[in-house]
This record gives sequence, structure tokens and C-alpha cells, in this order.
Amino acid sequence: MEYDNRGKVSLWKNDREGATQPVVTGNLVAHRDIKEGETIRIALWKNDDVTGRQPVMTGKISDSDQKSNDDDLPF
Repeated sequence: MEYDNRGKVSLWKNDREGATQPVVTGNLVAHRDIKEGETIRIALWKNDDVTGRQPVMTGKISDSDQKSNDDDLPF
């Protein structure tokens, strides 16, 4: 069985230092087609790996729970 990485997020600590450098870098593997401007939820968990081989944070992406209903608007 092949590993399915869809819907996963991984971040690694950036070894470069400097004010303009990001603290972490990583990958997000979409679980479906994403449209421009669409909100996707991301949940991250800290990984306590001290070897530096595992991501600093791992997570999951999912569809947003917020759904707009125009009938509820007061105007």
C-alpha cells in the first residue's frame, strides 16, 4: 500500500539565520483542487524530534467549517 500524503503539512526549522529569513519552511500537499481566495483550515502539532530529521511541526489541511448562508444576513 502506497503512502497517501494528500492533506498533510510538514515544517522544518530553517538553519539559516537572519532578520529576513523564515523561522520554518515546509510543504503543504493539497487534498483536492484549491481555488484562488478559498480558505483552507490548517492544524499544526509540535514534533519533539531532536535529531533534526523529522519535521518541527506536522499537520493536516481540511475544508473550512465556515459556510456562508446569505439568508441569515440582516440586510
